[in-house]
Amino acid sequence: MDAPPVITSAPRRSVLWLTIALPLALGGLVLFLFNPSQYGFYPRCVLYTTTGIYCPGCGALRAMHYLTHGQLLTALRYNPVLVLSLPFVAYMSGTRAWDWLAKRPVAPFVLKPKTLVILGVLLTIFTILRNIRVAPFTYLAPP
Repeated sequence: MDAPPVITSAPRRSVLWLTIALPLALGGLVLFLFNPSQYGFYPRCVLYTTTGIYCPGCGALRAMHYLTHGQLLTALRYNPVLVLSLPFVAYMSGTRAWDWLAKRPVAPFVLKPKTLVILGVLLTIFTILRNIRVAPFTYLAPP
């Protein structure tokens, strides 16, 4: 009876790096080449499709498409919350990636409960305001 081989070493760092970076790069390339407004293979927002209500994420794919083309103001028009949160996400991801590449312990990303409540309240307010169909709130809804 043959036993399966025992793996004693962790996967190489380059393999882990590729499993993270390659899908991100391919996703960015697809977003760069194919505008979500013109191609139907992108997922649709279930909330908007069924109710006509914009969720906090509505317009995010189109915003990312315009960001890949360097059109910051157009991206802000589609989803300002996403665009304004990207510097924070980039900083947090970058510091953890730097620690990982330097082979230092990577600190887990943990938000305090108070911060989560504040973010939840802000996203709820944003969602309510972007669904008010009166100026100036119409500028929060994706075009």
